[in-house]
Amino acid sequence: MRLFYASFLSSENVSFYESLVAGLMAEVPGALRPVPAKSQHLTLAFIGETSEHDVDKCFDVLAIAKRCGPISLSLDPPRILSSRKWPRLICTDLSDGAELVAALQRDLCAAFAKHFPDLDLRPKPPHVTLARFNRKADRRTGQKVADALSRREDSLQARADDLSRVHLVKSTLAPTGPLYESLGEVALRK
Repeated sequence: MRLFYASFLSSENVSFYESLVAGLMAEVPGALRPVPAKSQHLTLAFIGETSEHDVDKCFDVLAIAKRCGPISLSLDPPRILSSRKWPRLICTDLSDGAELVAALQRDLCAAFAKHFPDLDLRPKPPHVTLARFNRKADRRTGQKVADALSRREDSLQARADDLSRVHLVKSTLAPTGPLYESLGEVALRK
């Protein structure tokens, strides 16, 4: 099974970003695929393929997050992430709270290394994926979406959120995209 550690966004921000992506999809039909409903999250560490008998060790690592206090986040305005010349996804980065999130990521990865010394778990810069471009999207499609995004005044503002829970999430690949299921969570101490 494919696993990762994550924190889900508040319901207010989930609704906002789902509405934003729906508007972009209506304005530039066929360009984007939304993330699964109610699943916008900040990935803290992607584990990848894991056997059933190693899930308990993944929960042991998850307990490390209890040491951390809740983190106030500022989600930057959405941007397009490209790979070479092809648009890949729309995401939002962190400004406020990014250093604390990076520290939590390092702690999770260090604890993971103790349980799984043969696996190299490396954190990536924290961001929230809001939508993915369809595979045939080209530079021109990316520019159309960028133009539509820039016309939405509500998308130009940073948004506040909190990282107060960390989940161990199972990702199942389906023809319509990944499906996410929280296998368990820990609350960050106050």
